[in-house]
Amino acid sequence: MVVIILKQIENRHPKIRRKLLAPFIININPNKVTFIALVCAFLSGYFFYTDYLVLAAIFLALNGFLDVLDGEIAKKGKPTKRGDFLDHSFDRISDTAIFVGLAYNPVMPTELTLMTLICVLLVSYLGTQAQALTDKRMYGGVMGRAERGIILFAAAITTYLFMEVLVYSLYLIVILSVITFLQRFYSLYRDLKD
Repeated sequence: MVVIILKQIENRHPKIRRKLLAPFIININPNKVTFIALVCAFLSGYFFYTDYLVLAAIFLALNGFLDVLDGEIAKKGKPTKRGDFLDHSFDRISDTAIFVGLAYNPVMPTELTLMTLICVLLVSYLGTQAQALTDKRMYGGVMGRAERGIILFAAAITTYLFMEVLVYSLYLIVILSVITFLQRFYSLYRDLKD
């Protein structure tokens, strides 16, 4: 619900995002920011694995923030195909690092975590497949990267109060990712006319 509200605010008031990020936009190669975001994802995955969930959540949030920031920095300069390639490739590596860390956490159900990763990668695949076929990246659906990050962040923080919340968050991500996959699949199939 919170994610939907945030999306509606961003869609209605796109200047808010730019104003919030403005103090952080510096003259730096956005690919360096993308790389730092990747390092944060690996640290998040490591801390999920070692069960330091607050640290995992902090580095997960940093990964998400830097992932948004690198795009804004790129827009201020001249976005490149190489930068876009690195950004999307590192996003998939980041997702994998985070969920593999969760999968190897001794208290997490490995099969569920790996199934979640597969669903996440399939949703992302349709986004890039749309770009390959239509020249437009597809971000639609109820469960994107930002929503996953918010759910995992909240679950990691609240796990100390409710032990099962992290497991339930994975079920939620799987369900919403399957819905998103179907939404994107149908939308892309409909848009492709032979």
